[in-house]
Amino acid sequence: MSIESKDTPTIDPRELVRWLGPQGAKAGLLQSKLVTVEVLMGLAKSMGIAPTKSASRQHLVDDIVKLASQRIDKTIDELYLMSKEELIAYFERLEPSSEELLDLLRSLELTPRKEGHRGLVDLAARELSETGRFLRISAPASKFEQK
Repeated sequence: MSIESKDTPTIDPRELVRWLGPQGAKAGLLQSKLVTVEVLMGLAKSMGIAPTKSASRQHLVDDIVKLASQRIDKTIDELYLMSKEELIAYFERLEPSSEELLDLLRSLELTPRKEGHRGLVDLAARELSETGRFLRISAPASKFEQK
């Protein structure tokens, strides 16, 4: 999944993401003077992405980095053959992002059950509450007064 041209070195997007992380890879691809939109188009096509002719540089980079960041390398059928314990061990070993796991669930047209949704609500509430507490402590009194 790398692309090579006469003017640019070989680009392996998976290695780039491994070295720099998704945000670093995005920044590098967006800011590079050597990596043109044409190079990004070729790279996207070589990865199996079908970009439109009018795709922006940002859109191409987002799609390339998203695909290069994916860690789950088994097919849905292979995942179906695994037990819950095997899946947990597999996911813990690969450490896929939350976004990748949510995309996997969306591709199966699954939505979190009541307890899963409740866990998500609890997480959001806890994080907002804790951050809000620190903001209220550190900010002037008038900014975070109850209304």
